[in-house]
Amino acid sequence: MDCLKLIKASAILTLVDIISIKLNKKDLEDKHSGKTRLPAVVTVGDELVLGERGNENSRWMSEWLKQNFHPAGIQLSLPDDGDTIAQWLKELLKGGHFPILVAGGIGGTHDDCTRAGIAQALGVPLTRHPECWEILVARYDGREMNESRSNMAMLPEGCTLIENPHGAPGFEMGGIFAFPGFPNMLQAMLPVLQDRFGPQGQESQMHEQQVRLKTREGDISDAVREFSRLHPECRLGIYAHSGSSWGEVSLRFRYPDSRDDLSLEFRQFVKGLGRPVIPEP
Repeated sequence: MDCLKLIKASAILTLVDIISIKLNKKDLEDKHSGKTRLPAVVTVGDELVLGERGNENSRWMSEWLKQNFHPAGIQLSLPDDGDTIAQWLKELLKGGHFPILVAGGIGGTHDDCTRAGIAQALGVPLTRHPECWEILVARYDGREMNESRSNMAMLPEGCTLIENPHGAPGFEMGGIFAFPGFPNMLQAMLPVLQDRFGPQGQESQMHEQQVRLKTREGDISDAVREFSRLHPECRLGIYAHSGSSWGEVSLRFRYPDSRDDLSLEFRQFVKGLGRPVIPEP
C-alpha cells in the first residue's frame, strides 16, 4: 500500500459530543427534509491524519460554535487528497449539515487540495476569481506571481470571498466555508461570519457544570445512565482519570440555557450519589 492509499485509509471520522439534541428546530430545520441541521467541523492536512501535529483548529472551531452559534454535530480530519475531501463533503451536504467549516489546504502548493475538493463536491469548475487575483497581486506587490501564488486565486466558480486580514482570502459557497489552516487567520475570519449562519436559538445556548468525585467509574455508571435517560435534551459525560488521579471521576453536565432548573437537579443528583467531592486542580 503506497503512502497516498495509507493516508486515505487513515481519514478520521469523529462524532463529537453533541451538546444538545434538541437544538432550535425553527432556526436549524432543513426546509426540504425537516431534518435538524447541525454544523460540521472539517480540518484538512496529512499531518493531522497521520498524527504528526495536534489539531488546534478543530478544537477551536468546535468551541467557537458551541459558544456562539450551535454545537457541532460532527468533526472530520481529512488528508490532502481532493477526491477524499470531495467524497466527505458530499456526505456532509447530503446529511444537511450547515455550516460546514473547512480549515486548511487552500494555499497554492502542490498538496493544497481543498479548493479542488470543494469544487468537485459542489459540481463546479475551478476558475480564476478576479477579486481574489487583484488582492493577491496587491499583496505580493513587486514579487513574482508564480504558480503557487497564482493558484490561490483558482476558486470554485461562483464562490464568495471571506476577508482575511492576515493573508489570502477564504471563500464560501453552498454552505461550505473555507479558511486557511493558520490559527491566527482562522480565528480572525470566522467570528465575522456569524450573521451568515443565522440567529442563535435559545435552545442552543448551553451551560456547563462539572464536578470531580472520589469514586470508580463503574460504581456510578448505572445512576449516571439513568439520569441521562431522563434528560435527553442534555448531555452528561462521565470521565475517569488515570495516573495519580486513578479512582477519581469527573461528571460534566451540559444543559440548555432555557432549563435553569436542571442545574439544581444535577447538584441534587450528585449529592445523592454519596461520593466525596474533590476540588478540581
